[in-house]
Amino acid sequence: MNNRITLRHLEAFRAVMLNKTVTSAATAMHVSQPVVTRLVADFEQRTGIPLFERQRGRLYPTPEARLLYEEVKISLAGVARITDAAAEIRTLQRGSLRIAAAPSLALDFLPAVIGRFLKHHPHARIQLLLLSSPNVMERVRDGQSDIGFVILSLHLQSSHCQLLMSTRMVCVVPKGHRLQGRSSIAPEDLHGERFVSYSHILDTRSMVDTIFATRGVHRTLDVETQNSYAMLRLVEAGAGVAIIDALTAASHQHEDTVCFIPFEASVPMNFSLMTAPDQTPGALQRPFIEFVRQEMDRHIPPELVITQGN
Repeated sequence: MNNRITLRHLEAFRAVMLNKTVTSAATAMHVSQPVVTRLVADFEQRTGIPLFERQRGRLYPTPEARLLYEEVKISLAGVARITDAAAEIRTLQRGSLRIAAAPSLALDFLPAVIGRFLKHHPHARIQLLLLSSPNVMERVRDGQSDIGFVILSLHLQSSHCQLLMSTRMVCVVPKGHRLQGRSSIAPEDLHGERFVSYSHILDTRSMVDTIFATRGVHRTLDVETQNSYAMLRLVEAGAGVAIIDALTAASHQHEDTVCFIPFEASVPMNFSLMTAPDQTPGALQRPFIEFVRQEMDRHIPPELVITQGN
């Protein structure tokens, strides 16, 4: 004996419970009356419970039917939720993204981007981890994150690690500084300044130091840190001046305690995107990446852009 209960059995049972007659239930289900009669009879047989008393063309639910109906409503509500979820996944309203990013992107830019992205995809689930660029790359390669945002040399770009944008750097000085009104700053303008540097563990530090050394410019190097956001806060606190990435500067361009001025010497900052090499992209991955590209274009002034990715 087949005791399997199908979705159609549950729908027919609910329709009869709500409409009291087979005719009305059939109309509600957009099927013929014999179909509903057969489904209800089959449902009674498979459950082994008398569900209706038939009197003068109407069906009256038994006490057992009323008890069972509560469970049926819960089950059908679950089916409705699954149907809704499938529709949201199909229309990119629902999905998940595991993002790992270097501090220059993860501290300011990406949180703002994710907030705006969620307005269009309100049921998306997003994880954002802040890691060093090497750790981001390792995490994405291992499949622990879906996409990674890193600072990466151009010669390391590949099919799974692509340039988003290469930008110039920006000088940040406290409000009231002697260089505040400049339209751009050359290395020579910073001669003798107390300078907040990147840490020696970063390639950017050696590139910046090389430029100043080549020009014979002396700076007081008492303070260093690993990311542009910390450098910005140190400048704000009076620790010196700094050269930071354009994306961090753009995210804080309305601050009233510091000023951002383009740095003339070319120190490229290569913002890159990494995707897992052996993983099928989730439904939200492509629209999120495109959204990031658009937001980056919108944030960074054209005069600070060296190269734009495809």
